[in-house]
Amino acid sequence: MYWLEVSVITDGEGAEAISEALKPFAHQESVVLEQLGDMEDLDPNALEPAVTVKIYASEEKDTPEYRQRIEEVIYQYGRLYPLPPPTFRKLEDQDWANAWKAHYQPFRIGNKIWIQPSWLDPNETPVNAEGDGIRPDDVVLTLDPGMAFGTGLHPTTQMCMRALEAIVQPGMTVLDVGTGSGILAIAAAKLGASRLLAFDTDILAVKATQENTAQNGVAEKIALFEGQLDQVAEKGWDVVVVNILAPVIISLFENDGLMSYVAENGRLILSGIIEEQGAGVETAVAQAGGSIVEKLQVRDWVSYIIQPS
Repeated sequence: MYWLEVSVITDGEGAEAISEALKPFAHQESVVLEQLGDMEDLDPNALEPAVTVKIYASEEKDTPEYRQRIEEVIYQYGRLYPLPPPTFRKLEDQDWANAWKAHYQPFRIGNKIWIQPSWLDPNETPVNAEGDGIRPDDVVLTLDPGMAFGTGLHPTTQMCMRALEAIVQPGMTVLDVGTGSGILAIAAAKLGASRLLAFDTDILAVKATQENTAQNGVAEKIALFEGQLDQVAEKGWDVVVVNILAPVIISLFENDGLMSYVAENGRLILSGIIEEQGAGVETAVAQAGGSIVEKLQVRDWVSYIIQPS
C-alpha cells in the first residue's frame, strides 16, 4: 500500500485559501503547511516567501478522477493567485507516517510557552534546533500537528500565544472563538485561566480539540462545543481570542456582536489577518466600540489586542 502526497507551492496569503480548497480531498481533512526558514525570527526575511501546502490520500483514493478534480481546483485558484500545477508523489506506508513529522520539532513561543510534538519524549529530546530546551517554569503544550490546523507554527497562532502569555492571569475566564486544534484554549488553561469555553463550526476541529485537551490534562477546564458565536449566551469574558480570517472577524463584529462578549476591563485578541486586510478590521473594531491597545505584526500577518472603549 502507498499514500499519495499532493503538494502545491504558493505564498502566505494563498496558503490559507489553498488549504481550505484541498481540505476535502485530504485524509481526515488534514493539511500540512511547510515554510523554510526560522519561524521564531520576526525579521521579515527570516522565512522564505514560498509556502508548500500538502495533503495525503490513501492508495484507493488515488484515481485519475481524483487527481483531475484537484488539478481543476488549483487551476481555478490559479486565476486569483500565481500557482504552479499540483505535484503528486507516491509514498510507501512507512514514509507517509513520518513525512510531515520531519518538519515539526520542539520550539518556544514567547518567554515560557514550549510546543512539544506528541511523538517526542521531552526527556529524550531536551533541546530544539536552536539549542533551547524546556525550563522548569515553562508552560508545555503537547500537540500532534497532523490532525488539524493550529499547530503553533503559523505566525498568526504565535502572535495569539504571545498575547495570551502577556494577558492571562490565574482565575481569568477565556472564550476561544474558532478553536481549531484547541492550542490557544490549552495555552490559556495552562497559563492559569480558571474557566474556558471553546467552540468551532468544524466537527473535526472539535474532535481534535477533545483529543488535545485530554492529552494535555486540561479537558476538565475547557467546555467545548460544535457551533457558532451566537450560541454563546454568556457575555463579559476576561479574554476573548479569535484566530480566524479577516472577513469572518468583520462579520462577527457586524452580525454577532463580538465586542459585547468582552468584559469592561477585558481584552479581545484578533489574529489571522493579512496586513492589507487590517484597515477593514480596524474599522470594524472602531464601529463596534473597541479601541486598539497593541498591534502585533510578523511579516505579512497582523494581530490586535483590543479593549472596550
